[in-house]
Amino acid sequence: MLRLNKVKAQRKEKQRMMKRIFFLCTCLLLVFLVKNGLCAGSGAFRLEVPDAAALGKGSAFVAQADNPSAVYYNPAGLTQLKSKLDVSFGATAIQPFITYEDYSGNETDMRRQVFTVPNGYVVSNFGLEKFAFGVGATSYWGLGTYWAEDSFSRYVATKTDLSTQDTMFTAAYEINSNLSLGVAVDYTRAKVDMRRKLYQGLGGDGDFQVEGKEDNAWGYRLSALYKLNEKHSFGFIYRSPVHVKYKGKLNLNNLNIAAPYSYSAVFGTSYETDVNSNATLPQSMVLGYCFKPTDKWTFEFDTEWMDWSSTKETSYDYPSETNSTRTTYLNSYVNPTFERNWHSVFSYALGTEYKFNDKLRLRAGYFHHKTPIAQANFESSLPDAPSNSITLGAGYSFNKNVSLDFAYAAMFFDTRKVNNSVGSGGINGKYRTFDNLYALTLSFKL
Repeated sequence: MLRLNKVKAQRKEKQRMMKRIFFLCTCLLLVFLVKNGLCAGSGAFRLEVPDAAALGKGSAFVAQADNPSAVYYNPAGLTQLKSKLDVSFGATAIQPFITYEDYSGNETDMRRQVFTVPNGYVVSNFGLEKFAFGVGATSYWGLGTYWAEDSFSRYVATKTDLSTQDTMFTAAYEINSNLSLGVAVDYTRAKVDMRRKLYQGLGGDGDFQVEGKEDNAWGYRLSALYKLNEKHSFGFIYRSPVHVKYKGKLNLNNLNIAAPYSYSAVFGTSYETDVNSNATLPQSMVLGYCFKPTDKWTFEFDTEWMDWSSTKETSYDYPSETNSTRTTYLNSYVNPTFERNWHSVFSYALGTEYKFNDKLRLRAGYFHHKTPIAQANFESSLPDAPSNSITLGAGYSFNKNVSLDFAYAAMFFDTRKVNNSVGSGGINGKYRTFDNLYALTLSFKL
């Protein structure tokens, strides 16, 4: 009896220790600083760079979900992780190259930038045989474009930054050896900073800036993993829309009396007011199929539907402005509603992995993304286009508890020819985009 009590006490102490470690890692994830990036997901400002092992396989991973990044890809897959604690940390560097060419052949390069998107995941079952729990942090969404203040784009967009910090709280239950279900609650913090010039005729350009943030946006995910047998498995995940309510400031500077708008007569030479704006981060669904013909080879195909049709317009209200003339100028000339009317799109991914030996794994993949942005609503802050991407990757296990994964992706965007009335036609021309993505992830088990 004394021995049995001692074993129970030791087990409880181990569980308490695991909970402390889990809590510590969770706190570290919650303070992750996620920088903005250019689109690297299903079109527009979607990011999908949460793990190097998955990226090396073209991010076709929802039907595998067998490492800690299952927190993101498919929480139902967490039940496959049988260690007391599985942890991974990493980051992806995104290096975009964007060039604009007007119809006279003159070219303008967007400012060169490199964006870093960190990620981290912690998974444990706390000694519960059928359950698994995980927490993770990364960024689902991001945008960073920077055109010169004297460029063709100056009256539409100069600097545009959108960044999010997305934290995921997940749980999974293994119904039987074939089927597991997962659920997640997602917490999003978002910031936006948009800048451009105001046209003032011969009086010189004014400065326009809107900054806003949202600290309390929530969403959820539902997922499933079904293993038909050792060779065939299927994965599914649904992500809910996330409604974001930005609150911030609008600033106008260097205003003057020059025609056609005589801004300084209404606002003075500088002006600041509160501004609110609503946005919806779209819902999506992913379905994946994984085939393992041998112990060495793994293949997966995923398709994703993303409901970008929820992005209909960008509009603003000014809760602290009571002057009707100023409100009219703000809504009519300074910051009018911009119609977007994006449409839903499908994306596709194909990936493979070859187990070279017990330590080394080699990977390759491909993914295709369509753009939700029609030509009539294209604008230079988000020069999106359909893209085809190839990926390469490798994983190396130092021992049974520690591994390192690396991936590279080359994103080739179609040349986008634009002819619309945005910015009075001043942004019409050709846009060429290419992205380099470099990802590194360190994983370990306790």
